[in-house]
Amino acid sequence: MEDLPMGRRNPAASLTDDLVVEILRRLPVRSVCRFKRVCRSWRNLIADREHRKKLPQTLSDFFYKSSNGERCPCSAHHFTNVSGKGIPLIYPSFSFLPQCDTVVPLDCCNGLLCRCFQPGPNNSDDEVWVFHYVVCNPATKEWVMLPDANWANGETRIACLCFDPAISSHFHVLEYVEAEYEDVTGVEIYSSETGLWTLHVSGWGDDVVVRHWANPRRVFLNGFLHSVTGAADIVVVDMEGKKWRTIAMPEPEGDTGIIHQTQGCLCAFNVDPHDIFKLSIWILEDYDTDNWILKHTVSSLRLFGGKEYRFGFDYQIIAVHPECNLIFFVYGWDKTLMAYEMDRKKVRVIRNLGHDSFEPYLPYVPLFNESLADGC
Repeated sequence: MEDLPMGRRNPAASLTDDLVVEILRRLPVRSVCRFKRVCRSWRNLIADREHRKKLPQTLSDFFYKSSNGERCPCSAHHFTNVSGKGIPLIYPSFSFLPQCDTVVPLDCCNGLLCRCFQPGPNNSDDEVWVFHYVVCNPATKEWVMLPDANWANGETRIACLCFDPAISSHFHVLEYVEAEYEDVTGVEIYSSETGLWTLHVSGWGDDVVVRHWANPRRVFLNGFLHSVTGAADIVVVDMEGKKWRTIAMPEPEGDTGIIHQTQGCLCAFNVDPHDIFKLSIWILEDYDTDNWILKHTVSSLRLFGGKEYRFGFDYQIIAVHPECNLIFFVYGWDKTLMAYEMDRKKVRVIRNLGHDSFEPYLPYVPLFNESLADGC
């Protein structure tokens, strides 16, 4: 290199690996993906397991669907940036998945998307659609089809994807097993490490109903899955079905509590029963206790320009940014995507998603370097 003329030298070649990683970690996720193509050494550097923990992997986009009877097909998938500008990172045709009639997004967790799809026709006897679970990585177009769980004929279950690459390269899919009146009797958990489903009897006691209305959000944090119940509790279980816990929601008399996570902590939202326009945000800073700390309150009148929008009816909370105090809402007839910055108390409208869009609005964290093959 020393013998080359100055104009032909590559300045990047003189940078140490640690310095390159330090530069890359300050760049947007999309830029890091592009830099993987610079050369083989940079690709290996970015793919290194220790370096990967330092590189940016944060909320960048949302998946959602729309339905319009005036177009063909009437149902469509969409993908939008959190900025509302530029070309989306993913084109949501899911053409890389095996041939299927319908693809239904179910859950996103740390960059992996869990979806249920139907490769075959209706069952003519009982009109039950045949489906399989697929876990895929839209950023790399890798996918894994799961073996069928032990469903009864015609049974449907709430399914959740549980994956944290900082804990393990293996993922889990958890289903809530319900009795006739939706009481949870157990969970069935798929492990990509074993390739098997395992049934575990509930350790939460009787009369637990996992809420699936009012846009519930289930949170995978610290190796545990958290879900809100109809009784305003949070039920928690680990991925081996050995540890069961119940956490009381803050101010359980509040209306329509939901949970998210941000900055490594569980957070909860509820509405003051004495002021339906007052939204409270709570943080469970000490995970070993049930002591919630009130982080922020805001009036929906302030958020939506004086309009009397009600939580769960006129607006939804679809995500909290994992790295900063930023909340994402969808509100109004046109399903407008909006961000609220708690520190500065500023509102920013991102874009209209369209009145024909519908939940779930799934927050997506791209994962460029984790191979699903590692978890098969």
